[in-house]
Amino acid sequence: MYRWEMQMQVDYDVIIVGARIAGSILGALLGGKSLRVLLLDRASFPSDTLSTHFFRWPTFVVLDRIGVLHSVHTHAPKLLTNFNFIDGHVFSEDVKSPDGPSHHLCLRRIIMDDLLIQRVRAERSVTMRERAAVTDLLVEGGTVIGVRWNEEGKRLEARSHVVVGADGISSVVSRHVDVEVEQAEPVRRAMYYAYFRKFEAQPGPSAEFHYQGNHLAYVFPTDNGLTLLAASLPIDEFPTFKKDPGKNLLAFFSSMPEIKPRLARAEREGSVRGIGSIPGYQRKPFGKGWALVGDAAQVMDPWSGQGIDQASTHAGYLADALVEWFSDMMSWEKAMHRYWENRNQFSTATYDRTCKLARDFRPMTQAALKRRGLR
Repeated sequence: MYRWEMQMQVDYDVIIVGARIAGSILGALLGGKSLRVLLLDRASFPSDTLSTHFFRWPTFVVLDRIGVLHSVHTHAPKLLTNFNFIDGHVFSEDVKSPDGPSHHLCLRRIIMDDLLIQRVRAERSVTMRERAAVTDLLVEGGTVIGVRWNEEGKRLEARSHVVVGADGISSVVSRHVDVEVEQAEPVRRAMYYAYFRKFEAQPGPSAEFHYQGNHLAYVFPTDNGLTLLAASLPIDEFPTFKKDPGKNLLAFFSSMPEIKPRLARAEREGSVRGIGSIPGYQRKPFGKGWALVGDAAQVMDPWSGQGIDQASTHAGYLADALVEWFSDMMSWEKAMHRYWENRNQFSTATYDRTCKLARDFRPMTQAALKRRGLR
């Protein structure tokens, strides 16, 4: 028994609010250790969500750990090359990952998240509830001891040793606890994307990055013969862009010399999606009876495509810390501080770089050209 649980009965060891990347991975890892987990999400699955889609070797490590990496590879082509266009200069380089496979992947979230949900459902000690909208936390003596949620017109509640907020930027859990913000950055950029069929890929196939001034276009081959085309633009252009995203996104891609010729045969599939309200922040990710993971704990501008890598890696760190605590190997404070330190060691340099360069790409791109003798 643990200090704040001595006087209470619990329904679960851990309640996780949010079942996307971080929440489902955490649920699978904890379920694999036979911990009783309740996983709640307001959505039903399979379903889509806004995302950069792109991920690298850190995510592969975690996906392999929970046994779904092979399934992911069967859906998404390996992107073996980085194709770069910077203000008229073109160069391609092989993907080099010092700690893992030398390729990237891009997979639509409707498929990625469903693979993770199927995996977590295979854990007998995990209970999954969809269309469950968490409204409040149960708190006793300053300690979070459970959650309340609405599901199919019913108001329900459950108690647990730990409540984890894996519920994104609009995290209900973070709103109901006293969160300490370590770093914060205002909104700097907007992101829009769409899927295209019959879009010719660069050899490799490649992950493509097209820079013109302070604008960036991405081209990522993804599952089912589709290609993701995405645009990152300064936030001051967002009010105009959002008035007609379809027209403006096409004009944006047409302004890129290496993309425009390939648009002629391409057919857009589905709607244009985008957002212009993502700030940057790092939060202290725990308190008494609660923890945060994924976008609830850390967000950075999506231009650097770090969201999935960060969320999956942090979920692994939090799972390890919780298992050590439940095994009586560490105190709550020590286990959570280890999680916090591991997260920051992995993420802070990337967070700082992403936030700094989101203000203006040109110092980065000019330095890249200079290193290659192209400037």
